[in-house]
Amino acid sequence: EDLMKKWETTMPQVTEEERAEVLAKVEDVRKWISEKEEAQEKASPSEDPVFTSEEVPAQSKPIETLVARLNRKPKPKPEKKNETKPEGNETEAEAEESETATEGESAEKTEDEPKTEQDSSSEEEKGEADDEL
Repeated sequence: EDLMKKWETTMPQVTEEERAEVLAKVEDVRKWISEKEEAQEKASPSEDPVFTSEEVPAQSKPIETLVARLNRKPKPKPEKKNETKPEGNETEAEAEESETATEGESAEKTEDEPKTEQDSSSEEEKGEADDEL
């Protein structure tokens, strides 16, 4: 519950519905444990236990998986603001030229980026095909 409250401010990419889903799953597990504890209290000490500690991780695993997935959810990229000078020193043509230059720079950067797993795996497949010949 504390984690979900913290996520409200620190992780805006996690929606209210996702946080509610985690809290609902936590409540389900708490209810399950309470029911099992009550049943255990009613059972006689000589009977087999109603539940064992080995069963608890199986109940909490879905919560852990969901929290881990949400924790890895990337933050949204900040929106780029179109910064226009209020003085109007640039003409519209100059502004368009600077925007085009910025787009060209970003295209150049993508060429220099490291290869992804997909790129390297396709290279490995090519190498394996050469080995077969």
